[in-house]
Amino acid sequence: MRDSRRDSDFPTTHWTLVQIVKSKDPRQAAAALEEICERYWYPVYAYLRRSGYSSEDAEDLTQMTFERIVADDSLKQVRQERGRLRSFLIGILSRTVSRQSRQANAQKRGSGVTVISLDEVDADGRYAHEPAEVTDPEKLYDRAWAMQLLENVRQKLRSSFAKNNRLGDYEAVEPHLGWDDAPVPYAELAQRLDSNENAVRVLVHRLRKKFRELLEAEISKTVVNEEDVDAELAWLREILRS
Repeated sequence: MRDSRRDSDFPTTHWTLVQIVKSKDPRQAAAALEEICERYWYPVYAYLRRSGYSSEDAEDLTQMTFERIVADDSLKQVRQERGRLRSFLIGILSRTVSRQSRQANAQKRGSGVTVISLDEVDADGRYAHEPAEVTDPEKLYDRAWAMQLLENVRQKLRSSFAKNNRLGDYEAVEPHLGWDDAPVPYAELAQRLDSNENAVRVLVHRLRKKFRELLEAEISKTVVNEEDVDAELAWLREILRS
């Protein structure tokens, strides 16, 4: 059972950010929407590309999807989507695509309010690395979501080690974090890090523990109820295994 002392931290979630988007304070709303878009635009884009949309159309629809978060009825969908941000977003995406298909060409490229700029990232370059055998757009969305969660955690760990001038230590151990059941080559790592095996074992153990803690914290930002964190962890592990 998760430590009850963490309950006070739990309300700081991306659902809170969604609610801030509805705030009357335009600065708070803009900052909240920017954070949501920055973290979760890619799974939406990947879903659209695998659904057959061109890169430009996928960019437009990704933009429109995040614009819909500010719509008056968007928060009403939270409970219907079982309180999971990944389900909430793909629900908005589906409604956006359906609406756009009925109003083809009603909104020209570049019109409206830009909530996320994909011109600054190589969206299609990133998409080109997705496995071709995953043909189902929803399965690719789930995979992209899972990989994004892991990358968010890796970035935090990487930044922490970089600040302490130990980036090399982290980069050596990073491939052995997560749920990989393959044996860790402690002797090889010790040689690479100019250390001994016992010290490397301690380092790997501590990093795996920290990785798990940060992953739980990251997932907690995407669900309404804390008890859903374990279910999302199980979902994540299943997605990565498949």
